[in-house]
Amino acid sequence: MKVQEIDKIERDLLARAEAYEQAAHTCERDGDHTNADKLRQVAEKLRNQELNIAFCGHFSAGKSTMLNTLLGVDLLPSNPIPTSANVVKVRGGEKAARVYTKNSGVITFDPDTQMDDLKKYAIDGDTVEWVEVSYPGTFLDVKTSLLDTPGIDSTDAAHKIATESALHLADCVIYMMDYNHVQAEENFNFTKVLKDRGKPVYLVINMIDKHIDFELDFDSYKESVEDAFATWNIKPDGIFYTSLAEPDHSENQYTEFRSKLIDLMQHRESLISESAAHSAQFLVDEHIRFLKAKNSEARREAEEKLATELEGVESESAEAVQAALAATKKQWEEATAGAVHAREEMAKQLNSLLDNARLTYYTTNEAAEAYLESRKPGFKVGFLFAGKKTEEEREQRLQALLADFREKVSANLDFHFKELLTRLPQEYGIRDEAYHAQVHAFAIEVTAEFLASHVKEGAIGREYVMNYCQDISNGIKAEYRRVGLGFIDQICEQLRQRGKQEEAALQERLTVLQEVAAAHEKLRQMEQAEKEKADRLRLMIKEGETSK
Repeated sequence: MKVQEIDKIERDLLARAEAYEQAAHTCERDGDHTNADKLRQVAEKLRNQELNIAFCGHFSAGKSTMLNTLLGVDLLPSNPIPTSANVVKVRGGEKAARVYTKNSGVITFDPDTQMDDLKKYAIDGDTVEWVEVSYPGTFLDVKTSLLDTPGIDSTDAAHKIATESALHLADCVIYMMDYNHVQAEENFNFTKVLKDRGKPVYLVINMIDKHIDFELDFDSYKESVEDAFATWNIKPDGIFYTSLAEPDHSENQYTEFRSKLIDLMQHRESLISESAAHSAQFLVDEHIRFLKAKNSEARREAEEKLATELEGVESESAEAVQAALAATKKQWEEATAGAVHAREEMAKQLNSLLDNARLTYYTTNEAAEAYLESRKPGFKVGFLFAGKKTEEEREQRLQALLADFREKVSANLDFHFKELLTRLPQEYGIRDEAYHAQVHAFAIEVTAEFLASHVKEGAIGREYVMNYCQDISNGIKAEYRRVGLGFIDQICEQLRQRGKQEEAALQERLTVLQEVAAAHEKLRQMEQAEKEKADRLRLMIKEGETSK
């Protein structure tokens, strides 16, 4: 690799390390020291360009033996060191063994003579966070480490190791399984978690010397393994079948497996870069889970408030609660302010209806002109029997105007008038069948006397015809207004009576709705704050990854 390319990789890694440090600082401000520490560890790993290969697996999978075989020296005891951190780190370099504790700092041991003492200390001493062993002469260099995690004996243990151990520092994972326990559920769960976190995962099926060919040929066995993981939608990056008890086993892939580890070391930069990005994203997600857990008590209290039973309202719906709150406020205002405002509002709607109702058209004007003409002195029709014909003509013209005007009143005013008057009480929550029937039974008759009462004798001309039509229109509207206001007064009286009874109940309902609405708002604010922090952290991580 060219010097310029190496320099660019180092600059990129350093820029990302700085971004991860900033993200760690943000987590720490939120009180999340665990994920802050892990982000700093990832940042330090980037600065050091340290490659970590994690070994995981069952207690019975021969993991420690495999590690010792790979290293060419018995550094690890056959049973894992029982530390709370669940990780022993083995790397190249000068001989050293260190135990990192929470309360006593770092304690050193001689890896050649004091490994048993180290194990006893880990059992009886302070809580151990980390165990690190360095040893020269292995295939590892000072920037390459193998992480030995404790044995997995259950699904719960697999989940704990996947989320709580140092796997955020692992650039790839070697998952070892005993030949007889490959299809245990925890294997699938654990491997899927790792793949979902973007980790390269290589499966090592160990102790294949247990295989009995006459029961199942080995190719069929391998196919069954691959099918089992495929069923869980898991595609490992590689599968190796090994035997340490029988190195010459015909299916033993130990040599290929060791070569794969060396190949991984040769692709250090790309593995570290990709792994750190996935780890940082995962730790940000963990921090958001931390925030949700931190808010859990407040969230629980708010959610309990949402469980309040509200008649006719889905209390768990913020929109429904707000709508009910607005409606109840309106009802309370109407109840406490009395019927005055309601009457003004209803009268306004009535006046708007009457003002916009058009009752005279061209046909009305024509009929009115003919009618008015028939009332003029000297109006006469024919010569023979003129008196009778004249009266018949007058009656025909009167009936023509009556029919036209009645039709316009019925279609353009009466129908809409009754629709409004029956709707108005419903707007205020009043259901009164008797009132409803009264409105629909009401009728104002347009009579000949009504038409005659608006005639100005002696007036002539087209302009007078227009004025006459306006007069009869206004006259009938005045009658509808008078009757309509009477109906509105009936509604207002019911509102006054109801207001006295409902004011206290509405106030109580308002209080409960306001508390539930406040709980919804509290949840919304918490979720928004969590989202904003998540977005800010993800942007911080992304900007670090795209820095040049």
